[in-house]
Amino acid sequence: MNEISIVGRSLLITLIIDFGIQTLFYVGSAISKSELVYDLSGMLTYIACILTALLLRAQAVGNDVSRLHLRQIIAAILVLIWTIRLGLMLFLRILRTGEDKRFETLKQNRIKFFIPWFLQAVWIYLTPFPVYIILGNPSNLQNALNYSDFVGLVILVFGFFVEVLADYQKNKFKKEYPKDFIKTGIWKYSRYANYNGEITFWLGMFIFCANGFIEDWQWVSLISPFFVAFLIINVSGIRLLEKSQMERYGERE
Repeated sequence: MNEISIVGRSLLITLIIDFGIQTLFYVGSAISKSELVYDLSGMLTYIACILTALLLRAQAVGNDVSRLHLRQIIAAILVLIWTIRLGLMLFLRILRTGEDKRFETLKQNRIKFFIPWFLQAVWIYLTPFPVYIILGNPSNLQNALNYSDFVGLVILVFGFFVEVLADYQKNKFKKEYPKDFIKTGIWKYSRYANYNGEITFWLGMFIFCANGFIEDWQWVSLISPFFVAFLIINVSGIRLLEKSQMERYGERE
């Protein structure tokens, strides 16, 4: 098998693992009519996909880690850090609350309940798609790290910092004022600071990965930050929060 075909094989195997794990979690959750492990399953699937892509690349170079590109190692580690932090935070939150109101009516219908699991599988595949690509690409064909990689790193680290800080400030605020809308700290400057941080993180990740592309078609992964923004604004994030916050806070927002 030549190096280029390994890229396609890696992307295909990652896709199968992604949808396979999400389907298994969906089946168990549909039977129990519970969304308890939804966010946990997302984290575990992310980890499985990134590690699979990384192990396939290591296997392609004879399991010699020194032959992996530094870009591949950095990107994989950063995605793992991002997903573990977010996944554990969301899972611990649902353990405290006991439910996710987004699933209140969905889990009563198994077909409708499948939709968020399917969307999560798509999210897990498209969001880090630039990372899957460079993990599949031969290390020796990728450009050396340069200023564009540094720019991408600065942007993604900034985005990660904003997301973590926003989540920390909101969680702390809610413990003291559970019925109020946060307008302090970083939230004073952004209505959805955590989401802005997440979008910025993935924009920076795309820029960081772009210098490792070896074929023109791989630029299609530019869809990553735009997909994240679309999902957050129109599907799983802001639209749902706007409705619930208007009901809860009304004009106090």
